[in-house]
Amino acid sequence: MTEKEIQQLDLQTTTEDMDKHYSDTKFLNKLKKTGGKLAEKAIYASLVLFYALQSPEVPKKSRMLILGALGYFIFPVDLLPDFLPAVGFTDDAFIIIAAFGKLIGAINEETKEKARKRMEKWFGKPNESIYEE
Repeated sequence: MTEKEIQQLDLQTTTEDMDKHYSDTKFLNKLKKTGGKLAEKAIYASLVLFYALQSPEVPKKSRMLILGALGYFIFPVDLLPDFLPAVGFTDDAFIIIAAFGKLIGAINEETKEKARKRMEKWFGKPNESIYEE
């Protein structure tokens, strides 16, 4: 898809059927439930992407990438099924961290701070090194 085609996309129409696979509630519930199985960095990256998706400042192209990454995380059918011990969330974490790495420069500090606060609320004060980009 070209940049021009992406700019012409109507995000509302394009994502109308996404609620079958993605919703804020589904995302937060799955992240909280499986948080202990993911590395802190992946959890933080997931939260940053979640809050970035809510920001009207995020461009359509970035929104599509975020929706894809978060949607993959909550979608029950994965490349590596989540129920597999030790490796089940590897693909999910990889997708989240790859999207985070691609978009981190475009995400503002307010969004990152929201993610930090949610991390502290759920898990206490995490290792500060997870916030280094």
